[in-house]
Amino acid sequence: MCFKVRTAFVLTLLSLASTASAAPDVACNYGSPETWAQVGGTIVGSWQIAHHAGYVIAGPMAMPFPASGDVETMQIEMTADGRLIGTHPEAPAPIEFIWADEPPWSFEAHAKADGTPAPLLSSTDVESMMGCKVEDLARLIGHSQVTMEGVTMDMTLRLMIIGATSIYGIFHTSSIANGVSVKSWRAVTMTR
Repeated sequence: MCFKVRTAFVLTLLSLASTASAAPDVACNYGSPETWAQVGGTIVGSWQIAHHAGYVIAGPMAMPFPASGDVETMQIEMTADGRLIGTHPEAPAPIEFIWADEPPWSFEAHAKADGTPAPLLSSTDVESMMGCKVEDLARLIGHSQVTMEGVTMDMTLRLMIIGATSIYGIFHTSSIANGVSVKSWRAVTMTR
């Protein structure tokens, strides 16, 4: 993504969220399963999802993974038992989103460990923008798997709810193709 587009995107997200000098955004109150259980239904509905640039790591090589020019629609529904299910045009099956019971995410550290530049927004950027720590935000994880031409690809979508109309996350894939480890990640934004 070129600098101007990235800057415009970051400025747009900044306009949607509180700045660090203001009171923390209300989304900073959703970082516990108990609170999320009360407000989780607010993300049900249609979301426009954009896949931003990222990287593919094949063995020792890191290569740019260009942004997708298309904005697609992801539908999120809540089942009768309270599970959140996402459907995406390219997903082979619906993706169940579960509460992220993980240590705080550090997207920039994960990218550095893979030998690639930081994503569109780092976890630190999100914290500055929201006025709270990443672990104070609702964080959801969706897993899926697809097999193409005999290669199984694991897909993980890590999402942070950064407002009633904005979700930011990282889409990871991993597989072994012809004995070579292949991983990819790219930033995703969801808006409505």
